[in-house]
Amino acid sequence: MRRTIAVWCVLGCCVWGCLALPGGIALAQEQDQAQDQSQLDEAARLTFESARQAFVAGDYEAALARFRQAYQLSARPGLLYNIAQTLDRLRRDEETVAALREYLEALPNAPNRPEVEARIRVLETAIAEREAETAAQLAEQQVQQAQTQQEQQAASGAAATTDTDAGGGIGILHPAIFISVGGLALVAGGLAIFAGLETLSLNDAYLMTNDAAAAQLAYDEASSMQTLANVFLFSAAGLGAAAVVLAVLTDWDAFGGGESDRASLRPLFMAGPNGGQLGLGGSF
Repeated sequence: MRRTIAVWCVLGCCVWGCLALPGGIALAQEQDQAQDQSQLDEAARLTFESARQAFVAGDYEAALARFRQAYQLSARPGLLYNIAQTLDRLRRDEETVAALREYLEALPNAPNRPEVEARIRVLETAIAEREAETAAQLAEQQVQQAQTQQEQQAASGAAATTDTDAGGGIGILHPAIFISVGGLALVAGGLAIFAGLETLSLNDAYLMTNDAAAAQLAYDEASSMQTLANVFLFSAAGLGAAAVVLAVLTDWDAFGGGESDRASLRPLFMAGPNGGQLGLGGSF
């Protein structure tokens, strides 16, 4: 009888253990996962704090790397907005737009959605303008190269038919043309420097302000001024290159009316009743 009772007790313990064991394993796994997640959250919090300090200090490259690391640790959607803000400060417009769109996809009901969508539209407009400006500059460079080649060919042809003894050079253009183009190049360069300094001033105002509306206005003004500075800069470069070509093709003798109009002195022998006299004769 005692042996039978013992057997049944052993079987009962086995059955209870089989039923209780999976639940115990699941509970332990949940506790381990919770502990791991807590550790990841703490690491993400510390990384975020380090990124925030770098952002405030103006070290945007370090802040960007740390914000991205924090997002990899916690996958919190709000960190995508921090990443986008940092990219915006670095003026990496295409990446900023991508990060903002990812933020809205991860958090469709974001409280700042209207502001984010407005910022996306502004950046997309700036990107389109920059691409159009780049295309225009490329076309202008091609035109200038074609004109330079034509001028060089014309200069070569003129040099082959020019009497260097009489003309004294290969110049075929009046100096006034060179002076005009050179003056325009200097003016464009001065305007480019002014616009560049103004862009830096507006950029500093954008970085220093804490008001969203004022920051948006400063950013838009800085972008417009930067575009203007680029236009003046490329114009100055193109005019400068044209001035160099014109300097080669200019007939500098036109300043003095040519070799025949220059002052000159020559020995002169004059015969007289008392014999010959040696002197100097000249023309002006």
